[in-house]
Amino acid sequence: MGKRAIIITCEHAGNYVPKEFALLFLGHEEVLESHRGWDPGAMQLAKAMAKNFSTKLHYCKVTRLLVEVNRSIGHEQLFSEFTKKVDPHVKQLLLDKYYKPYRQEVQDKIEELVSDGHQVIHISMHTFTPVLNGIERTVDIGILFDDNRREELVFSDAWKEQLQLTLPDLTIMHNCPYHGADDGFTTYLRTKFTASQYLGLEIEVNQKLIDTPIYKEIGKALSFTLPEGQVCN
Repeated sequence: MGKRAIIITCEHAGNYVPKEFALLFLGHEEVLESHRGWDPGAMQLAKAMAKNFSTKLHYCKVTRLLVEVNRSIGHEQLFSEFTKKVDPHVKQLLLDKYYKPYRQEVQDKIEELVSDGHQVIHISMHTFTPVLNGIERTVDIGILFDDNRREELVFSDAWKEQLQLTLPDLTIMHNCPYHGADDGFTTYLRTKFTASQYLGLEIEVNQKLIDTPIYKEIGKALSFTLPEGQVCN
């Protein structure tokens, strides 16, 4: 195997609403602050990993309720109920101003690293609500990947093993609470790069752990338990 390089992204880093779109959310501030508006705590973990690996952090601070950068064009969740019925020209503006530049920046960086002979390990950082539709989620940390890609499966198995040894009191699972092959940015990027060029992994951390003593430990553990052979860019 050749050199490896890591790239850290955070698609739901904030719930920022540009002032020209503020009227769309008037009276719906609570929704913006909820898990639907962003991934609370994800940016904190992403920053910690980027710092530990001395690499640039790629993130989107615009709320996913404006446009969902972690969904493909045409997906039913690309636009929320706040933007689904806006003029098509406004939708195109959102795509051109926020969606496309963010995704292209990340893709360009991966292409650059691959061209330099690296195998890219993409870590996309997320958090999830502890209770969804009245059902409690018992997992603490999820490692999401495409199990049809052997490279991702092997890498994730090794990472989970080391992470569990470091954080023995937490429940760590593969492809939970979501599956890594579901529609998302990593799924799209797998169509652009081969399995030997690109490994797309999403980390999902339970929001119930935010502001607890172990949360900072999670940030450290995610960095220092990556499988051996990791070369940082």
